[in-house]
Amino acid sequence: MKNIFIIAAAALLFGCNLSSRHSGPNSCKFFPALGDAPLSNLFKVEVNGNEIAVEKIEKFDIPIHYAHFASHGSEKLKIKVSTAQKITSFAISPLSKQIKGKVKNSKLLFTLVRPGYFAVKINAMDYLFIIIDSLTDYKMDVKNMQFVNITEYGVDNTGKTLETVNIQKTIDEVAALGGVLFFPKGIYKTGQINFKSNMCVLLDDGALIKGSTNPADYPEKTLIRMDSIKNFKLLGYGTIDGAGWEGLRRNGAKEYYLIYASNCENILMDGIILRDPTFWNTRVFRSKHFYMKNIKVLNNRPYKNWTNTDGVDFDSSTDCSLVHSLMHCGDDNLVVKGLDSERKFTTEKILFQDVLVLSNSAAAKIGTETCIKEFNNIVFKNIDVIKCKRGMVIDGFDSAIIRNVVFENINIENFDFSGNEGPRVIDLEITNNSWRKCLGLCRIDSVRLTNVNVYCPGDGVTSQMHGRTKEFNISNIMIQNFKINGNLVTSPKDADININGFVQSVFFK
Repeated sequence: MKNIFIIAAAALLFGCNLSSRHSGPNSCKFFPALGDAPLSNLFKVEVNGNEIAVEKIEKFDIPIHYAHFASHGSEKLKIKVSTAQKITSFAISPLSKQIKGKVKNSKLLFTLVRPGYFAVKINAMDYLFIIIDSLTDYKMDVKNMQFVNITEYGVDNTGKTLETVNIQKTIDEVAALGGVLFFPKGIYKTGQINFKSNMCVLLDDGALIKGSTNPADYPEKTLIRMDSIKNFKLLGYGTIDGAGWEGLRRNGAKEYYLIYASNCENILMDGIILRDPTFWNTRVFRSKHFYMKNIKVLNNRPYKNWTNTDGVDFDSSTDCSLVHSLMHCGDDNLVVKGLDSERKFTTEKILFQDVLVLSNSAAAKIGTETCIKEFNNIVFKNIDVIKCKRGMVIDGFDSAIIRNVVFENINIENFDFSGNEGPRVIDLEITNNSWRKCLGLCRIDSVRLTNVNVYCPGDGVTSQMHGRTKEFNISNIMIQNFKINGNLVTSPKDADININGFVQSVFFK
């Protein structure tokens, strides 16, 4: 209770109302503070004159701050960011949006014309994310299903009590009804919970499902488990937090997912904030028709190297997508894998589109796990990269055919030069000699890279295309409208691309 009072006092100090508020004729909805940690002490954010809560994830190696609200998009959004420092430099990402800012001493002012996800970097301060969702009435989306409020089952929503058993019992009962399980504003402390078929879980504004810090509370090493379920929806503006850097990792949990789905079909996740796993945030394995949109992944990110906190991994799955989302990760952001060692499943029809990413490793990647027979029809489109170690990556370490891959409209703003590896724009490699045991029996064929724009100078940044043998090679690579710092790349020399003798048919346009 003491922490709640402290948070409330901080909110009053900054002028924030902790309850949901609307601006104008329902044009904006400002979400309440979650209440699990003090608000940001670095930034104050106003939207059209309304001050809103700025969350701070202090537990991360590099803290991040974010303000979250929703807008119909019917009016311009005038944003004012205030700090205690005089502003001498700033950047508003994505740079591709060309958002103009104006500085007045310690205030940064800019205008947004539509909802979206934005990152503000002021001086050498932490990143501030402005998260603006399109205003959606999720209750209307499930109005024909029976509606159950979880607090009516006696589940504690103060975060003081471990409620795993009660939450799971309620999930089971609502699934039997084919209904909607609604989590109103509050903190729900839990270990692993298992979602079921033919139901919806709806997280209200300010609802926080908070993981336990005891590894024993996770029998399958994940907070949210979906196993062999169909026709399930996870909706709302709420948050799921794995407590990875809050204590779970320190207590011995090294490879625990936030969400692990396997053998699932017809799944929709829309609107949720997914925070702080100890390992990959979301893994989708041996599944099909798995769709994610308006997802905000906020993982720990170290000062250098990585912490295996991937964003979203579609693994040995078909017809899956992640669109209009935000990724802040300590490892790879947008990932396609093939870990099905039985080789019964392939990875096909995967789409990542309209995503803003920031990581210490790869922005858009296939591999390294390539144990399946085939990867086919993989698309990364409209990806804005604030910073990464490697931009577009295909690591063929095992035994798959990887073909028909598209990287389109990829904007890279900066690279991470810290750590053990040098940064690369393009990294296509087949190898049997790397950091883990690998076979190198892959083939990469028909890769198209179109409209790739690197905003920063290319000094110290390279690229590579390395096949392994004449049989396990790379072929048919089309590179079109590739620019580095405004200069068109028309040959490997222009971008310091190292191409070995087991690569054939590379075309520049």
